[in-house]
Amino acid sequence: MKTTHSALLMVFILLLTGCAKENNGQEANQNFNETYGGTPFKGTATGIRSQNGADDYTWKGEGRIALIEATADSVSMVFMADFGDLGEMNFKVRGKYDRSTYRMDTTDPSIFFRIIDENILGAIKNTQQEMSFEGGLKKETASMIMRVNFKEENGPFPKGSSLKLTFDTRRTIDDGDDGEGCKMRLVPIWSPSGVTMGMVPDC
Repeated sequence: MKTTHSALLMVFILLLTGCAKENNGQEANQNFNETYGGTPFKGTATGIRSQNGADDYTWKGEGRIALIEATADSVSMVFMADFGDLGEMNFKVRGKYDRSTYRMDTTDPSIFFRIIDENILGAIKNTQQEMSFEGGLKKETASMIMRVNFKEENGPFPKGSSLKLTFDTRRTIDDGDDGEGCKMRLVPIWSPSGVTMGMVPDC
């Protein structure tokens, strides 16, 4: 059974389009990207699949969170779960930022991703699945829980199953550390319009 999961997990990659010293505030002259960008957050990622009301499979590996592809007012935020030989699950969102907030809003109020007052909140609904996001982001710690309910079969996730994907990460910031040195790699990504290829940081 584990071998089957190993082969199928590779096709489940997530994307949605539309990394200072630890404290709860921001420097007065820093915007969102300057505060949370740079050095990626690293730690653990755990995925738990449930069917018929019971957990039946668990993936454990490395979790990373990073801000990439920044412009003057928007930036991509990527959540990467690497489960080694079993594959990986990546979620990527692009939103607008100002001094302290980050927002990806759509004309549909049920589809959004926001970080306000260091709290992460989001939701996506389409014909294939329903997703929800909650967590927290500070200068040296980042955590998120992503829940996915599958309306249709997707790789190792049968119709009616669910996934709980948890990120628990942190980083240490050194003066002048801008996160340079990360290489980018091309991976399969999932989006509301289908599966494509996209770049994520490998550092």
